[in-house]
Amino acid sequence: MEVTRRQFLKVTGATAASFGLMDLGFDMQATAAAVKELRIKDVTPTPTVCPYCASGCGLVVYAEKKDGKFVRLLSVVGDPDNPINEGCACPKGSAMFNLREIYDEHGKQVVNPKRVPKPLYRAPGSEKWEEKEWDWILDEIAKRVKETRDNSFIHKEKIKLADGSEQEVIVNRTEKIASVGGSGLDNEEAYILSKMMRSLGVVYLETQARI
Repeated sequence: MEVTRRQFLKVTGATAASFGLMDLGFDMQATAAAVKELRIKDVTPTPTVCPYCASGCGLVVYAEKKDGKFVRLLSVVGDPDNPINEGCACPKGSAMFNLREIYDEHGKQVVNPKRVPKPLYRAPGSEKWEEKEWDWILDEIAKRVKETRDNSFIHKEKIKLADGSEQEVIVNRTEKIASVGGSGLDNEEAYILSKMMRSLGVVYLETQARI
């Protein structure tokens, strides 16, 4: 007998529906309860607030807890009970698992095992990252900032006046360095950063709340 595609879908759909409605005699309550217990065993949810922008979104930190101590960070998700974000989170809040650490009641730090513990540096043309100490990284950044500023610093610039003549004025700026701040900076840090950038002659100074 030749069966069309429509007839095949009708038969198989009816069969699946009948199995879904039939009582096969299996009691799955104990299994479901065991699976649920395995998923939440030794897991402690802790509500918190995202530290980045001023929206105040709520987050829930899930961590494994044994013998009264946090031993492993599991996930960070949006808090559905928070009236601001209602369980949602922006890309930065969603990535909180990779950026933050938690502390137990004894002050012991529980760090995400995937978090990079040391600065990584990749030399120009290299295909691999190298672990470096913070002193080396900070010195290297300072050296490159000074080198870039010295090579690109503009002390004076000629401007055209309304009558068509030119006048040389002092500008003291560099156009080869830019600064982008983020919501992780508080008011005092943002003030110090802007003062430092202005003292270097940086004119491309910006901030973005979602960084």
